[in-house]
Amino acid sequence: MNDTVAIQNSPQSLIEERMKEITVSGHYEMVHLFSDEGLPLAEYYDEDIVDKDRLAELSLLLRQVREMADVMGQISNVKEMIVEGFNCRKIVFRFFRAFNQEVVIVIVVPPQKSYRALTNSLIKMIERIPC
Repeated sequence: MNDTVAIQNSPQSLIEERMKEITVSGHYEMVHLFSDEGLPLAEYYDEDIVDKDRLAELSLLLRQVREMADVMGQISNVKEMIVEGFNCRKIVFRFFRAFNQEVVIVIVVPPQKSYRALTNSLIKMIERIPC
């Protein structure tokens, strides 16, 4: 197989193509997928609204909050956390399993935009990608 074809069909390129479709449709400002260690796996954005390193750090911090919610509050398997500002912009952290590990997709959603259906379809696509 040609190297160009292999790169175009890589899991990262498939995920980023779907991220681009969602971003272009006007529903997301940024989309990032991080490993359980906070390493970037895929991303797409037109404008750097929030620094990628800060999003990775926040995703790791919220992973710890998620674990504490399970231990202290008996809220098991928290799947989503949302940070919303007074300007109504949201940063959504969705936790799920893919590639034999816990991953987090982080999306920045502009005010007055929906995100759940598109996020669910993106996650299902990612979960179907073989390791």
